[in-house]
Amino acid sequence: MSNVTKVKSYDEAIGALKKGAVGIKVVCEYEGNEQSFHKFVDSLASNKTCKVLDLYWNHIDDEGARRIADALKINKSLQNLNLLGNSIGTNGTERIADALKVNTSFLELNLRENNIQNAGAGAIRDAIHENQECALMILYLDLNGIDQTLLNDITALLRRNR
Repeated sequence: MSNVTKVKSYDEAIGALKKGAVGIKVVCEYEGNEQSFHKFVDSLASNKTCKVLDLYWNHIDDEGARRIADALKINKSLQNLNLLGNSIGTNGTERIADALKVNTSFLELNLRENNIQNAGAGAIRDAIHENQECALMILYLDLNGIDQTLLNDITALLRRNR
């Protein structure tokens, strides 16, 4: 997407949201900036303009993923979330899965290179299955220690959304 605003802090990301940014790429470490991150995610929850959020390699942990998931339960405009290369484990993935149970606007989610494992992937599979209005079409889960059978199950569920 060409309309992505690149920022170097979560406070700058809040400013971008307030200015109506359609896409935001945050280049910032979660660790040491948790309070600013929480304020940013709280702002994201009620935002109606941002469609793309890139948090690639922000080192977001399970608590950060829980905060993102809480925002995704409310936010109806975000369509693409990149969480590649963070530190999200099973617990954080389960919270994201909870959000997928109710979110109907989300189209693409990148969770590559985290630490999701089978339990987290199973929660995502179950959420997609449970939410018949789930719009998710693209989900990246490679390099997470997930069995191929489970990945195949998820792929089959995503096909119904196309």
